[in-house]
Amino acid sequence: MTAPVEIAHGKLRALHRFWESLRPAPDLLPGRQHFNAEDIWPWIGHIGMVDVERGGRPGVPFRFRIRLQGEHLARLTGNGRPSLYLDETLRTKYRDLILAQHSEAAATGMPVYRIQIDEAKSWKRIDRLVLPFASDGHNVDLLMTGLYMAVTPSRPCAPEGQ
Repeated sequence: MTAPVEIAHGKLRALHRFWESLRPAPDLLPGRQHFNAEDIWPWIGHIGMVDVERGGRPGVPFRFRIRLQGEHLARLTGNGRPSLYLDETLRTKYRDLILAQHSEAAATGMPVYRIQIDEAKSWKRIDRLVLPFASDGHNVDLLMTGLYMAVTPSRPCAPEGQ
């Protein structure tokens, strides 16, 4: 069993519980073979999956090939084309942070949850959960990311009709 992960976002908490329920044994990670596509329907559009490749380049222990990119993820990251590498397609200022979170989950086999507040837009909050999967139960070969963005502008809205 993994260490408890405190997840603030309700839908991501539910995704984490789903992931935990897939584990074939407490000391094994679930694999892609442990769920069907329809099982992830509650999060569709807000999840992505990447294949984990090891030792692709010197100094880069992992590369992540996009397998599935939900519509909301694609809109936020600026891409959505399967078969490309994540490091080649991310066009956000948080590219290195996103890759580090994926690398952490791939290296440790532990879920990684982060809340990200945009420094320039403090009203923009992103909750991201990266979940490791391993077809053999041990070596992470797939990551599933759940991502939800909340926008709460700090300035009051004008009354209706203005």
